[in-house]
Amino acid sequence: MESFQKIDDKGKYQGLLDKVLFKTFFHNLEWEEFLEKEFKWLKFEHYLYKEEVLVSFARYKILGKEKLISHPFCEYGGPLPLKEGIEGRDFRRVFFLTFKDFFKVSFHPKIPRYFKSLGLKEPDSSRDTYFIENIHQKKEEDLWPSFRKTLRHSIRKSQQHNLEIKKCQKEDELRFFYTLYLKNVKKHRTIPYPFSFFKYFLYSKDSEIILAKKKDKIIAGSVFLFYDEFIHYFLNASDQRYKKLGANYIILWNQIKNYLGKNYQTFDLGGTRRASSLEIFKRGWGGKRYPIFEMKNFTIEKLKSSNLRNVLGLFPVSLLEKMSPSLLKYKL
Repeated sequence: MESFQKIDDKGKYQGLLDKVLFKTFFHNLEWEEFLEKEFKWLKFEHYLYKEEVLVSFARYKILGKEKLISHPFCEYGGPLPLKEGIEGRDFRRVFFLTFKDFFKVSFHPKIPRYFKSLGLKEPDSSRDTYFIENIHQKKEEDLWPSFRKTLRHSIRKSQQHNLEIKKCQKEDELRFFYTLYLKNVKKHRTIPYPFSFFKYFLYSKDSEIILAKKKDKIIAGSVFLFYDEFIHYFLNASDQRYKKLGANYIILWNQIKNYLGKNYQTFDLGGTRRASSLEIFKRGWGGKRYPIFEMKNFTIEKLKSSNLRNVLGLFPVSLLEKMSPSLLKYKL
């Protein structure tokens, strides 16, 4: 029997998915079917390794080459453990022998603990995330001293502006927030997610979009995802004209405070490139750094240094939104 078995029956896959010891917001058939409907160039495949591990891949073709990615449009992918104490080095060895197409698998920092050894080290990672841990046992006074001094100053300063912080509940609010997001993406010359992603987050029971308003005007917003023990700070956008008000600081601090002493144990500040300005911001919240390990068998051209990125900055936001479904494969 082959070590990796392809699962074509969605009912069987769902049954196994219900038994995994850990999965993220994105590891569900509803999300995968949503993506297949949104992007005709993408198709999911599922595999089972020795009744011990599930792997979900998205297959797509780019520049004439077939590629597999686990999991698209999120910081973390599989594998998903069905038991503890999995022989990690055997898993890696068989993985590389089995999959001949180009592949990339990004590991959630919690995944390696289910393996005896995966042999993953810092060179297998170029991105980190920061976890504020044990928030179910903490109060405001426990966290506040762990923040960087300049961060505490920014939060206090933002609080003086009396911004209204509220949950997004209507599509007209969502559309306004999405327009801010498009403008931010254009500034950074990258490829935006389509509006349909944000609608999915709006109506999902496992996500929240939190907005900041100044005199009834939306000036910032953030998307938070909920799964297992985690609250995941997924993305944000703000109106640059109100940057000095520090809306993103107060949104994040309010969301952390809202879940102190409750069921969720870990606040995940989300993945970011090392030494980036975003990493510096996230490090200031006093969380513990975790590398995001990857297994891959090809070198990925960074969008940051590509010609496509230079062109993106010239697009009007309306064109960026329209072209997003076709261009997003270049962001994977």
